[in-house]
Amino acid sequence: MKKISFLIASVATFALLQGCTPKTAGMDTAYLNKNRGAEGAQITREEAAQYSRQQRLSADEVRLENMKRRQTTDAVGEAGSAASSASHGIMNGVGAINSLKGLFQ
Repeated sequence: MKKISFLIASVATFALLQGCTPKTAGMDTAYLNKNRGAEGAQITREEAAQYSRQQRLSADEVRLENMKRRQTTDAVGEAGSAASSASHGIMNGVGAINSLKGLFQ
């Protein structure tokens, strides 16, 4: 059963990663290789501008994903720190109560 669930998880992960890879990069490379040296291989200013916009958008997308990932990591770290601080405070409070009990007995 563990082997089957591992296999399913592996296939699902692979499928997810395949869906995330930019397919335009491979298509752009194939286009350039096919047309390199051919008549009309030069791109127009509009095509160059469009390619530049696509590259900027891709870079922004990666930057935003990294920012989200860091924010999530920071939030988890802050929650863990808050829980640790609260548990230490509770333990110190219990210790103080126990020491006061000893004074009144």
